[in-house]
Amino acid sequence: MRPASLPRLALIADRFTCEERADRAVRAVEAGVRWVHLRDHQASPDAFADRARTLTSRLRAASEEVLLSVNTHVSAAEQAAYGVHLGWRGPSVQEARDRLGADAVIGFSAHDDLDADGDRARGVDYFFFSPVYPTPSKPDHPGTGVGALRRFCRTAAPVPVLALGGITPSRVRSCRAAGAHGVAVLSGIMEVDTPVAAARAYLRALSTVDFGREAQR
Repeated sequence: MRPASLPRLALIADRFTCEERADRAVRAVEAGVRWVHLRDHQASPDAFADRARTLTSRLRAASEEVLLSVNTHVSAAEQAAYGVHLGWRGPSVQEARDRLGADAVIGFSAHDDLDADGDRARGVDYFFFSPVYPTPSKPDHPGTGVGALRRFCRTAAPVPVLALGGITPSRVRSCRAAGAHGVAVLSGIMEVDTPVAAARAYLRALSTVDFGREAQR
């Protein structure tokens, strides 16, 4: 079911099929994260769907309000009423919408202004825009910078944009001031020794921003 509004923090649970990383996602939800995006580029479709079902039970036990989305695997989303996140490879937004229905939350990965206007992204519910800052997951990319994020948010409006790539709690304010609805985080929670404390730091940073005033700057 489509939520009334998207959470402002999305945890990208990359390689969630690993038990230890699944545990991190659960602890993050227990700490207050309300959106978990399941991603594993190496898992087979069957393994992805099986592990997603197992983790879903744990995540929803931690919070009935958690929004779940999966990367690319429309069939897994179809089976379990997840949202799905797409890109320039794989099915288009319209193809996913035809399979999942009007209430499905469908997102799209964007990397420049043109992506907001592309036919494949037409009808999308949100964008992940990346990488805003340098990030270990894309070592050859210097990051687009906050200026590019601001331009993209203007192009994409009124579709919400979540900033992704090198986002730390101290960078949340700059991303929100650029017009981002919120932030998506991978390494900042999944790759640290204290995922609970890290999740709370992001949530605290988001909660202390004066959204309306910052977005107007």
